[in-house]
Amino acid sequence: MEEWRIGLALGLPWLAGALWLRALWRDAPAGIWPLVLGYGGVLGLLAATVLLRVQAAVGLPLSFAGPILMMALLALSGGGLAWRRIAPSNPFFVHGGGGLKTRVRWSQVLFVLLLFWLGWRLASLAQEIWWRPLYPWDAWTTWMVRPRAWSEWHRLVPFVDPQRWLADTDELVYTIDAWTYPYTVPLLALWPTLASGAWNETAANLPWLGAALALGLGFYGQARLWGVSPLTALIFTWLLLSLPLLDSHVALAGYADLWLATVFGLAAIAFFHWARDGDRRQGALALLLALACPSIKLEGTVWLLLFLPALLAARLRGRWLLALTGLGLALGLGWWLAGGLGFTIPGLGVFRLTPALIQVPYLGRFALGYRGGWDPVVMNFLLLANWHLLGYLMLLAAGVATVSVFRRGAARWQRAELVFVVTSLLALFLLFFLTDAQRWAEQYTSINRVFLEFVPAFLFWVLTVFQSSPFHGSSPSGGSGGG
Repeated sequence: MEEWRIGLALGLPWLAGALWLRALWRDAPAGIWPLVLGYGGVLGLLAATVLLRVQAAVGLPLSFAGPILMMALLALSGGGLAWRRIAPSNPFFVHGGGGLKTRVRWSQVLFVLLLFWLGWRLASLAQEIWWRPLYPWDAWTTWMVRPRAWSEWHRLVPFVDPQRWLADTDELVYTIDAWTYPYTVPLLALWPTLASGAWNETAANLPWLGAALALGLGFYGQARLWGVSPLTALIFTWLLLSLPLLDSHVALAGYADLWLATVFGLAAIAFFHWARDGDRRQGALALLLALACPSIKLEGTVWLLLFLPALLAARLRGRWLLALTGLGLALGLGWWLAGGLGFTIPGLGVFRLTPALIQVPYLGRFALGYRGGWDPVVMNFLLLANWHLLGYLMLLAAGVATVSVFRRGAARWQRAELVFVVTSLLALFLLFFLTDAQRWAEQYTSINRVFLEFVPAFLFWVLTVFQSSPFHGSSPSGGSGGG
């Protein structure tokens, strides 16, 4: 019975999210069901954490019954809405393609083999989660401490800084080093343990397998909606889900980086679709998931800002884009000459940005100055096995994208994608070459974990670059309309 409740806790939010998303598409384009299953799974589980917050805010003890009842109602209403919007066509088998083909081709055989390979890999990762107790260091010290305490007390007992903890006589106050970190990832771990009835490390780790599965489904569905063939979409999905570092974050569940990679990556992919087609449904998905990034990890707030330059590149053209770029350079020069800026945000703290210092509330204080070295970058991304050949693939895509963007007739979505990738790489350069985080690169630790958060978006960008390149022979077909 316990396993059934855990399955219900993970499956019902997934189903509710998928059905509500399916109702957004009256038609049935290729890849629609993988897309809604992937994005719906993420949004459904995030919605479960929101329901837990609401339950705590109104003073009720944390429980499984209330949120799961709401999820059941959402699933029923979403299913009814989806059925009404897409009837009388069969919603499960219409895929937007041609008729059935009876002749088996080599591409179909390869597709099935890759699908079995991915299935076997995910099954192996599921066994790791099922058999291995809580293991990763950050899970011990940061992400699983709070859900363990919350599961015992059935309330969101506060975690405060060590000074307040020492001064407080209330036994329901706790402290950890990362007491300022967001609540969403701990709540994701808490949710299936509430279904279990007591703290259960296996149940707490299962959402990490769900994150990988949702990422793969969403990636494949968006690739098919972009216009690539089923085999090409599955090859790139296989490239993503077979990355050693990503798989280690599934098997050693407990880090928040996989969740931020999933949420941020799916947001970026939806944004690429919106930039190309102007599809408001994709824009809404991008906006929802991008706004969720700060609730996953603190750096998610910074990654959220990376969408702004790409948004301007997608919507502006010609003289307006040049004028805005010039204005930005002028403001940057004025900031430099003035020695930076600083102000206080009420309730948060001091924000300061100078040529020698960055201070952001909750993120911390970082001294600026070039102190980086390229050896860790070369070793981690071009020589070691964490990323297979992803580094070389990105270098090749960068060359093709640069040629495509600067040639006459390049589309705005191509510029927007390139701006997004370049600004993301600049953010990583700033972090690992101009701040004390350089030691994380020299130790071969967070340089890979932080890069993982960008990998799904970068790999989808590589896919679109090769799909639209002159060497491919054709541009990607347009997606569905503006909704």
